[in-house]
Amino acid sequence: MICNPKIKTMNEMTIWRNIKQNASNLGRGTTRILLELYYVLKAPTTSVWDKTIIVSALGYQFLPNQLLSKEKHGVFGYADNVATLMIAYNKVKKRVTPQIAVQVDRTLNQWFGYTAIDYDNRYIY
Repeated sequence: MICNPKIKTMNEMTIWRNIKQNASNLGRGTTRILLELYYVLKAPTTSVWDKTIIVSALGYQFLPNQLLSKEKHGVFGYADNVATLMIAYNKVKKRVTPQIAVQVDRTLNQWFGYTAIDYDNRYIY
């Protein structure tokens, strides 16, 4: 999914830059999940444990060598990325506040353009 072998350390800026650079390839729906994880990570109310889960899941996306590489396994090479993100997202999605949802919507609109209704039928403004 998101793989950059030049990355040696991961911080908020690295995560943000990679999400933004890969957004058009990943599409609006996947980018929404990544942004929600990112903004939950930044929230001061997020527990250390949940932040660890998020950083681990997002960090895995940046690894140059993954459990299932897309070069060797084709479409199945994305399975480990999807599984990692979905496990993390399902664990922390309850922490996506209305404020975070609005922040994500605004970012998506900047990157993908404005849409009146998003994929889950929430109005975007």
